[in-house]
Amino acid sequence: MGDVLLARILKYLNGTLFLDDGYRFCVFFIKNYVGFYKLTLSQVSEQSGISEEAILEFLTHLGFYRFDDFQTRLYQDVILRMDQIRARMIGIDLQELVDRVHLENDGILDMIKGICHDIHQSKRVILVGALYPMSISVELQTDLITFGKEVIQYHSYDNELTFEEGDYVIFISATGRAMENFLYQKQHLSLDNPQSLLITQNQTYEKRMITKKTLRVPGKFDSINFNYQIMTIFDLIRVIYYQTYQQI
Repeated sequence: MGDVLLARILKYLNGTLFLDDGYRFCVFFIKNYVGFYKLTLSQVSEQSGISEEAILEFLTHLGFYRFDDFQTRLYQDVILRMDQIRARMIGIDLQELVDRVHLENDGILDMIKGICHDIHQSKRVILVGALYPMSISVELQTDLITFGKEVIQYHSYDNELTFEEGDYVIFISATGRAMENFLYQKQHLSLDNPQSLLITQNQTYEKRMITKKTLRVPGKFDSINFNYQIMTIFDLIRVIYYQTYQQI
């Protein structure tokens, strides 16, 4: 059966180097994921500003030659993904996740609950970081999209990206360099309007407060340990978000 469509779309979106109609289709798909299967080809074309021909051409790269076949598979995948998530959430111990990588912060769960609240209240989540932290974030990205939240990774070539009120920008950087580079390269993008968060090991950002919130984890620029830490933090976000806002 292969990967679900969402995973295949994200492989393209997170890996491509071109700002083209394929990229724009993927962004539109993620923004409208939960109800996308209800849309006709003409509706997708009209709402996205992408020609029907370009949409169909992109779908051939996913193995679909008829839009209806794509929609049928998508409907099946939407149900499958939610079933997979429900099964995975059974019996999860939050404290065990915290203890696994020694997140020495008595308020870590409360802070992550606050992050989940901010994600829930946002219209869109934008993830910014170096290559490996971004690759670790894909499962979080996939689950949140499945829950109906638009989540994209920042790409330097996307000159159409703007920060809007209702966005939630999350920087993931052990040292903070990824955030500093972003702010230097994208000086026209202000952090005044969106909510923002930095996950880092660099304690100086707790005082500098470039972002509205900072989650500092133990360590001093230890990338290996940091990768395990953010993996656990993302797991905690996924679990708490599901239990708080999705579980019936």
